Amino acid sequence: MKKAVFVSIALFGLILILISGEIVPQTQLDLPDRSSEFLLRAGFGVMLIGILSLFLYSYSSLPKELVDPLMMDQERNIARMVASLELKGNGVYIPAQGRLREERVYIPAEERPLPLPSLIAEQVLIVGTTGASMGISLIPPGSGLVDRIEKETGKRFNEENLVDLPEILERLSKGSGLTGSINASVKGDRIFLELVHSRFREVCEESWKNDPGMHAKIGCSGCSSVLSATARVSRSPLRIISVERKDRKVRYELERW
Repeated sequence: MKKAVFVSIALFGLILILISGEIVPQTQLDLPDRSSEFLLRAGFGVMLIGILSLFLYSYSSLPKELVDPLMMDQERNIARMVASLELKGNGVYIPAQGRLREERVYIPAEERPLPLPSLIAEQVLIVGTTGASMGISLIPPGSGLVDRIEKETGKRFNEENLVDLPEILERLSKGSGLTGSINASVKGDRIFLELVHSRFREVCEESWKNDPGMHAKIGCSGCSSVLSATARVSRSPLRIISVERKDRKVRYELERW
């Protein structure tokens, strides 16, 4: 099922490239120049992300020497797409709920926090006439890792209680080896995470070095898996308020929406 979604994402990217009018001038769509450029840039980015995700979903059967470069390529493509589309806002991790059958991370164009648009699973681009209604909606790069852990343990994160978050997130470290350690605390609508990577430490370090701002928008694959699991437990959208990396520790502050 998940592989079919990634194929659909790649095909959707190709369709965006075609309807932008830049590759196929004969398109019948009457698009403004800004929208046409937006679709073209996003199309290439979405297509590449879909293709790379097909490889990354089967990470457990691939050697680390192959997985790490693929993850880095995926993150570089996301960073380039975000930069080319001039998306300024911090990411919001949204668990599957309502019409949204699969979780997403929404990256808005505006830096200031604005109400979330209505999202559906098939939608990747949020295109409107104002910055408040523009952005991208992507499958979190770490969601496949969380899916695998749920399958192996037989426990779903969205069936747990937020008060038990510190113990719940241990599933990502103990047994799976996904992270070295995870500390979590909940204070009102704020969630604080501190994680130390083991399996994907080099990926996180490389991502932070090349595109430090991306951790506030989507995170590296390892960080994304923790954010994805946390959103599932909270059963509510989580906006990234801040993130810092010091002494190999990555600290996130999240806000429940």
